[in-house]
Amino acid sequence: MLTNEMIIYRLLTACLCGALIGIEREKHGRAAGLRTHMLVSLGSASVMIISLMVLDLHWESANNNIIRVDPGRIAAQVITGIGFLGAGAIIHARRLISGLTTAACLWVAACIGLAVGMGHFFLAGSVTLLSLISLYLFKWIERILPKDRYHFFILKCRYHPEMLKTVEKMIEENMLKIISFGFVHDKEKELLTINLEIRTTSSHIPQELLDQFNHNQNILKVTWR
Repeated sequence: MLTNEMIIYRLLTACLCGALIGIEREKHGRAAGLRTHMLVSLGSASVMIISLMVLDLHWESANNNIIRVDPGRIAAQVITGIGFLGAGAIIHARRLISGLTTAACLWVAACIGLAVGMGHFFLAGSVTLLSLISLYLFKWIERILPKDRYHFFILKCRYHPEMLKTVEKMIEENMLKIISFGFVHDKEKELLTINLEIRTTSSHIPQELLDQFNHNQNILKVTWR
């Protein structure tokens, strides 16, 4: 049977573990920061404690009855329910996705809270420590790892039969990979709008490519992001 002292100790531990993870998210200005992670961990711990209390209250009747009490059933709903909160932290705009790490942190905070509620402090502490290592240490490793970058171009050009091949050749000369290539031909104005998506290993677009676009007399306007 859980005593009041044990309940308070577990709830405080859950708050501390959630806060440690939340501080890192708070420093990066995320919507789900210190208080959110504390509350998620605290709520998960309280749910787990409630599950254990239900088991204690119905232990005798459960042994003498065909009905069995499973303390994991209530806790399992936390894992399902936290998905809705995590989904709210994910933002998808202009083909860019952000908030995945914050959503994962909320899910981990919920798991930590469940572990603390069960009284598995070693498990909760280990998960908290590994989470902090992944957030602080591996963030620097991510920055130095080579990764693909995607850039989108819109070229307004005068129509020319070889214009598409010319643009494609410019990109290939700069050792870039074309991901998507589309165009719209305005026959009345004799204009060609080319939509490009290219892949690079740098966050910056090669200046040589921009210079080639700007120096080509048939390319009237170049926009990119």
